[in-house]
Amino acid sequence: MMAKCASSQDPTRRPGRPTKLDRDGDNQRDALLQIASAHFARSGFDGASLRAIADEAALAHGVIRHYFGGKDALWEAAANYLFGQVRAAMTDALARIDLDDPVARIEAQVRASVRTAARIPQLAGFVMQAGIAGGARYDWLVERHLRPAYAFALEPFHQLNRDRHAGGIDPHFAFILTTNAAMGPFAQRANSRALAGRDMADPAIADAYADTLISILKRGVLRQS
Repeated sequence: MMAKCASSQDPTRRPGRPTKLDRDGDNQRDALLQIASAHFARSGFDGASLRAIADEAALAHGVIRHYFGGKDALWEAAANYLFGQVRAAMTDALARIDLDDPVARIEAQVRASVRTAARIPQLAGFVMQAGIAGGARYDWLVERHLRPAYAFALEPFHQLNRDRHAGGIDPHFAFILTTNAAMGPFAQRANSRALAGRDMADPAIADAYADTLISILKRGVLRQS
């Protein structure tokens, strides 16, 4: 368990600086992984620095190495954290619907993806940076997280095609469309603030965006005719 950083006597804390991890022990690791995953999303693995991550978290550099062992292990832990958030949101959303209804399932998947991206906008950038870099690290991400998520997400699209309710749209293209549309605006939320004065991190705005995206999909990919 990561030590609490509540006192200036705490050896994990940088002297004279407030820590961003002043919270219950169970949440400290997640808070650090949020900071780390955002660094990896902005800079990629090679560009991210443990010292920069520690500086933002207001922790001594050695604390990260103590708990994660190094940058490789921290990157994997950050990936597990991000996709754990996605799975939790998806599980919660799907528990509320009829799983035999592919349209309802796609709606739930889209809404869960949008809400997750609003909370952790670094998810899209993290995956994109890993894909650009390629190599063994990306291969691990594909097999550990991306391929299982992809197969799961495609199930309702395949069902729509079998039932002839998807207009013959390639399920892979439908997946790309919905995934990028659900997550992309949150990775670029500065544009929404600059151009429209809207904060995509606002849950109400995120839900309104999800409603719009689902409405567009219903007129095309989710056509029931």
